[in-house]
Amino acid sequence: MKNAYRSLPALSTLIGFEAAARLGSFSRAAEELNVTQSAISHQIRTLEDNLGQPLFRRIGRRIELTDAGNDLLTTAQKALETMRHGVRRLNAYTKPGSVIVMMSPALAQGWFLPRMARLRAELPQVEPWLHTTSEGWVPEEAEIDIVLSDTPWNDAGTLSEPLLADRHWPLAAPSVVAALPDAPDATRLDAAPLLHDESDDDWQKWFAQAPAGRRDCASGLHFSDPAIMLQAAAAGLGVCLGSEALAGSFVAGGTLVRAAGTPLETGRHYCLSAWKRNLSRSSVRALWSWFLGRPEP
Repeated sequence: MKNAYRSLPALSTLIGFEAAARLGSFSRAAEELNVTQSAISHQIRTLEDNLGQPLFRRIGRRIELTDAGNDLLTTAQKALETMRHGVRRLNAYTKPGSVIVMMSPALAQGWFLPRMARLRAELPQVEPWLHTTSEGWVPEEAEIDIVLSDTPWNDAGTLSEPLLADRHWPLAAPSVVAALPDAPDATRLDAAPLLHDESDDDWQKWFAQAPAGRRDCASGLHFSDPAIMLQAAAAGLGVCLGSEALAGSFVAGGTLVRAAGTPLETGRHYCLSAWKRNLSRSSVRALWSWFLGRPEP
């Protein structure tokens, strides 16, 4: 099968072309790239031969781009800038103490970020690189060191430890809670506007556990992202059934408070998981142990 990139010009010729086109001079391009002018001329000729058309008009000692050259300049600059950024990102893989940690955006915002200052103070030798995604598992060859997710790993060669109980509390803005009736949990939320995410641990389970008489458990606003639901609750739009872990930063900041004294115990945990080979690095082991210490913010 033919490789789609085989016919592309060499990267070095594009670098020389971009410099000459941007500076309007082969000699200035040579000076910038610390090569000879003849090297730049050779790169341009090679590129033009490869593309089968001229890219510059030679007017005495002056050069100017052809229409094709102008078109290629835009493409070359975008491609080279993308490559530059991509190569620069690789530096993080070689930083001493670099540890790539993966978790959902909601868990990062609600639980991990409030603990970052303490992490930096207690483990100054560790350089965490936070990768947020909704995925909860990575293949062994992936460049991910530690994963926090709501699913334990059971594959051979992996290690998984429970980290946080996935307990859900009725939460709302202080003004919403202040307006609720002073009543037992079984009836306090009977008329409250409810907010929902897509979790199976929903209001129907909470009201059944209370137990309460409310039957319209599905009424109210629905959100696919639990972090957005928490923000809606903090904005005073209703009472949500929020994960204790995900809501940590909201509760710590006082934008969300408990609207009832009874949580929904899901029986599940957020887990800390990794391929065992990752733990051979001292920085990864140190961060793994720090997480298991369940540090407070």
